[in-house]
Amino acid sequence: MAGGGRRRSRLHLSNIYAFKFRKSRFEEDHSQIGGPGYSRVVYCNEPNSPAAERRNYAGNYVRSTKYTPASFIPKSLFEQFRRVANFYFLVTGILSLTALSPYGAVSALLPLGFVIAVSMVKEGIEDWGRKKQDIEVNNRKVKVHD
Repeated sequence: MAGGGRRRSRLHLSNIYAFKFRKSRFEEDHSQIGGPGYSRVVYCNEPNSPAAERRNYAGNYVRSTKYTPASFIPKSLFEQFRRVANFYFLVTGILSLTALSPYGAVSALLPLGFVIAVSMVKEGIEDWGRKKQDIEVNNRKVKVHD
C-alpha cells in the first residue's frame, strides 16, 4: 500500500497533470477576463477608430475557387495523379515506352491522356462556375446598420 501512495503522488506531480493542477501564471488583470466587472470596447463600422487602425481586419470577399489561372494545370494534374488508377496507368504507360513492352506506348498513354483531359475540363468548368457565383455573392447589395 505504501508503494501505491508514492506512485499516486508521483503521478499527480508528473508532467501529465502539471497543467491541470498548476496555479495560473496570469497576472491579476488577465484573470478577470470574462469575469464579473470585466468590460471590453468593440468598435463597429468605425474605420477611423484607434482600434481599427491597429488591427488589419480581413475583408468580406468570398473566394471558394480551388484554382487560379496560373495554378490550374499544376494543381489539377496533381489532383488527377493522386488517384491510384491514374497513377497506375501512368506507370504502365511509362513502362510501355521501353523496348521490352509487348504493346505500344500510344495504346497505353492515349486513353490516360483522354481521361485526364476530360477530368481537367470538368474541373475547370466547375471552378469557373464557382468563380461566377463568388462574383455574384461579392457584388450583392447589402444593408448596413449603423
